[in-house]
This record gives sequence, structure tokens and C-alpha cells, in this order.
Amino acid sequence: MKFDITQRLAEVDECIARTENPRHLAILNNYVRHANLEVCGLWHGIVAPDMMVEHPIYRFHSPQGLRVIEGMQAVRDEYQGYVDLQNTVIYHTDGHVTVKDDGFMTEYVTHRFWPGWLLRKMGDDIDDPEAFYIVTNTQMMWWPYDDLGRLREERVYRGADRSLRKAHPDEVITIEEAREKLLPITPPVWTIGQPKPDWTPGTIAPYPTE
Repeated sequence: MKFDITQRLAEVDECIARTENPRHLAILNNYVRHANLEVCGLWHGIVAPDMMVEHPIYRFHSPQGLRVIEGMQAVRDEYQGYVDLQNTVIYHTDGHVTVKDDGFMTEYVTHRFWPGWLLRKMGDDIDDPEAFYIVTNTQMMWWPYDDLGRLREERVYRGADRSLRKAHPDEVITIEEAREKLLPITPPVWTIGQPKPDWTPGTIAPYPTE
């Protein structure tokens, strides 16, 4: 059955609904914006100066080791790589999230669409390089933010339970579908210390494209 991509951050929506602290709400708001723009391949909005510090650091921990991406240009190149490889669309299940003054931590099961040809190139045993596959594993993240609500780092911990399966054509979520459904529920930036942005879900908030 096809996943409803608008429910990809249900645990964050629930956390927002029970949170009153405006600083915490701003952090969660900006995470939702970041995550949705990433899935939509609209990464310029993620690295904008009101969303990310000037020198971000990403640390990806996996059973294969640690991969570090440091500096704005390296982060920009990483996101463009996702777009080029057609693997930006991700959804979550079984999620949990907690937020504090300097960031949030989350655990969930991630499901990411990958083109078969790319998985075969990476060494997976793929029988149909023209199809899309869903790669699944447990993931935890700690994202620290600065006093303006801008992302400083991504610290990502990927579990050893990776699995993959061929996606039925009817359950594939394209980047075009992701944009159609996610952009109307993607909030504008909320800078810590400023009032909550005046925005109504269903209205597409502006985002940079370069």
C-alpha cells in the first residue's frame, strides 16, 4: 500500500501539538521545513542563512564507519548529489522525538526510495535496475541549533538492520508528488525570539531556489 507522504513526520506533528515553549516550537518548525524541503529536492531552502549556520558539520555514523561532511560547500554538494541520484524521497514510521533548548533528538524507521541501478552500482543484489527499491533501517539523530534556530550540525546514527525490497510501481512516491503534497504543509522559517510566522497550512511558503 502506498504511504501517505504527508504523514512522514507524524511524531513531530504530535510533539508540536503538545509543546508550548516557543523556542522548542521554533526548532521543531524549522526541522519540519528542513525535512520536507529535503524530500522535495529543494535544498537551497535548507542551506539558507536563516536556516543553517555558515559552517555546518554533518556526521553520519553507520556500521561501515564515520563519514563527516564539513563546511557549507560540502553540504550543498551533498544535497545536490541526492537530487542528481534521484533518491531524495524518504518517509518515516515508528518515530519518536524529544526537543530541548539547543536541539532535538529523534529515532524512527526510515524508508528511502532508491533507483535500482544505483543500488546495483553500490553492490546490492538487484534484479531490476530500472525499478525503484525501498531501503529501510532504524535511524537516530541529534541536531543541535544555535540561538536563532539555525541548524549547526546533523549527527546521524544508522542501525545495522538495513534491508531493501523492490517497490511496486503503485507505491513509488515521485519527487513531483512529494512537492505537490508537502509544500502546502511546509512552514516558513521561525527565528527564535521572533513571533510565530503568520502562515496558514495549505499556503505554500516562499523558499529560495538558488
